[in-house]
Amino acid sequence: MSRMLLKQYAALAVMVCCTAPALSVEQVLIESEKIRITSLDFEADLMRIPPEHRAEVLASKARIAKLLENLLINKTLAAQARSAGIDREPVMGKQIEMAADKLLAQEQINRIAKEVKIPNFDARAREMYQVDIEKYTVPTKVRVSHILVDTKNRTPEEALQRIKQVREQAVGGKKFEELALEYSDDPSAKGNKGDLGFFEEGKMVKPFSDAAFAISAPGDISEPVKTIFGYHIIQLHEKKPKLVRSFEEVKERIVQGEREKYLNEYRKTLVGGILTDPSLKLNEEAVNRFWTNPDAKSSDVKPSEKNKPEAAKH
Repeated sequence: MSRMLLKQYAALAVMVCCTAPALSVEQVLIESEKIRITSLDFEADLMRIPPEHRAEVLASKARIAKLLENLLINKTLAAQARSAGIDREPVMGKQIEMAADKLLAQEQINRIAKEVKIPNFDARAREMYQVDIEKYTVPTKVRVSHILVDTKNRTPEEALQRIKQVREQAVGGKKFEELALEYSDDPSAKGNKGDLGFFEEGKMVKPFSDAAFAISAPGDISEPVKTIFGYHIIQLHEKKPKLVRSFEEVKERIVQGEREKYLNEYRKTLVGGILTDPSLKLNEEAVNRFWTNPDAKSSDVKPSEKNKPEAAKH
């Protein structure tokens, strides 16, 4: 498809999809001797994209053009397949039917879910907040820089002596990031100059974490700290105290979670009703013709499973 045509198709799609929520009259966007693509085709294809991303797609002529290009290719190839009678082949015909069934089944689930009267979960949300308030607590965090002198090519005594000398320079006023670039054996120091960013207590090896959280004032530098990696000195930049989020801050998230759980249970009940339909019959003999492991014990199939088909997955 030429760039000029793509620009024309993109412009058409913008006119169709962005000037109004939906067209009252179906318009032709692209046509050839074999196929025709309409505004309804485009809108139907757009529905495959999650709702939260559709506006982003419609804001880009390039992405609109790509959708139209894919529609053109698929429709043309499908028309060729129909001309060859592929859609009339028994197995292919069933596959087409099953694809339609799957789409309709999902839409039925969606529409039923929209009609469900969901209880008010405000009181439940407050109860959950009060019972598990730690879940909504942001722990204390510190941001530090460090310099590491490892013991890979040094004795512990040599490493300790070296880190003490580096600390003397830091305490004496030399910039910590310059010392990290010059002396640190941490490979990441070349990029971050020793700055490890914010982390919670316990996220680093214990001696390092304990020492970092023990520093009281920003700018202070720890005594040498020994870990499995060698010897460190640590400089504190900032400490964020523990913060308990208010109920109003987290209420909507809790309520949304409870709504989703309620709807999931409703869907399970709905599907369960289908699977326990007393009129269901299973032709086990016919099903067993597809079985590729006839040597397995018949007890492998539970009695309850002999009288009903496999659960449909939604």
